[in-house]
Amino acid sequence: MLGQLRKLGKQTAIYGFGNILNKMLGFILIPLYFRFIPIGDFGNLAVMEITILFLTSILHFGIFSGHQRYFFIEKEKNNYGTFLFNNYTGNVVITLILIIPFLIFSSQVSILFFENVSQTENLRIMFWIVVAEILCTLPFQILQFEEKPVRYILLNVFKLVLSFLLTIYFVKSLSLGIKGILFARLTGGATTALIMLLFVIIPRLKFKWDISLLWLSIKFGLPAIAGNIGYLIFQMNDRYMLNWLSTDIETGKYSFGFKIANFINLIFVATVGMSFMPSVFSKEKEENNSRYYRKMLTYYCFLIAFIILAFLFFYKDLLALMAKNKDYFDGFAVVPILTLSFMVMGMNYFVGIGLFLKNKMHLFLIPSLAAVVLNIIMNYFFIPIWGMMGAAYSTLISQIIYTAILTITSGKQLKVGFEWFKILMIYTLAIALFFGNQLTSSLNIFLATPLRLLLLAVFPLVLYKLNFFEKIELLRLREGIGKIFSNYRPW
Repeated sequence: MLGQLRKLGKQTAIYGFGNILNKMLGFILIPLYFRFIPIGDFGNLAVMEITILFLTSILHFGIFSGHQRYFFIEKEKNNYGTFLFNNYTGNVVITLILIIPFLIFSSQVSILFFENVSQTENLRIMFWIVVAEILCTLPFQILQFEEKPVRYILLNVFKLVLSFLLTIYFVKSLSLGIKGILFARLTGGATTALIMLLFVIIPRLKFKWDISLLWLSIKFGLPAIAGNIGYLIFQMNDRYMLNWLSTDIETGKYSFGFKIANFINLIFVATVGMSFMPSVFSKEKEENNSRYYRKMLTYYCFLIAFIILAFLFFYKDLLALMAKNKDYFDGFAVVPILTLSFMVMGMNYFVGIGLFLKNKMHLFLIPSLAAVVLNIIMNYFFIPIWGMMGAAYSTLISQIIYTAILTITSGKQLKVGFEWFKILMIYTLAIALFFGNQLTSSLNIFLATPLRLLLLAVFPLVLYKLNFFEKIELLRLREGIGKIFSNYRPW
């Protein structure tokens, strides 16, 4: 088990680094936002960014999920070239057909979102970003599944550097504001998509039409899209409803806090899930795979809880050095709540495997509908009273309900027997240590840092004393440490 965990950890580190590079642009540009982007414009940009996420998540018609599900199967059948040709070309055609109405009615979309036509041109750039992002996804999946980490990372580095340099030029030198941010992202994404078409997609293609292979992916992934629409609305409607029920400044502050908290999701939670899902399918036919699925959730909760604690202990001190704009600084208040929500969200990769393995993707609709209805209702009442804090609490409560319902629904398809008592121990201890850290907030950084490091050390130690770790796990850990020291030669 620990060997499998080490392999998953290695994959997570490699592709996590690539994912970090792919998602890092929004974070390294934070000082630029402080200086050149007013908080209200940042709120408008946030609405566009979540719209990009929403459209890239649905306009592929489930082809990405189907490609992921049947990648290894088609490889074994020596039919992957034809499978890829039909999936990729189908993806291109479907995306272009569906994006055309958005381009035609950009003015109407601007009025719907922003109550005027001022963002029409920016929205058109945004819709082309959707196309570029969608065309990047299949090639990145291929490089991950074929374990080509160097190419995966290099392409992400290229995309990051190009987008970053162009953003600096467009925003700082040409004073294009959020239009410059969007245009730089479009250029970076489109250039990367073209390179991957030439060097990743085309060399693997077998030019043979077989629509049934495209339909195979759509048939698997489309039900998940139906379920994910509700979940995506739940994940995104906080900023839409803040924009509607509050002000663009409040939306901007919340969106900044969301972007900071989303660092945990993009860099760690989503990366672990991205690395875990291929192993779910590759171990589908192995004996005792339930233990693997069960332990992975426990390890995930332990690892992410520790990372989140470290993040929450130090993020405010580090970002406060840059956040001279008081409006941005106010957004820090929602970060702890949203990071906890992202941790719970990451559990969905693990508790939902029964629906993936049993091809019951349509059942994702059950927790999605429950979460989105609850979230909209809570936002409607909470936001007018508590503003962005109301949106944050609504997100956390809805996420807990979603994960609980998904666990029950998926458990009816596949009995795994997750270690819920251990998971409860992790959450309880992590929350207690977080509140303990609040006592250090009045101290200067030189006094607070040693105390925070001590609190972090307490986390695994207390779990050890509570018999969280199994004897075999401790034995393998000691053996691994012993090998490291036995191979070390000081002379």
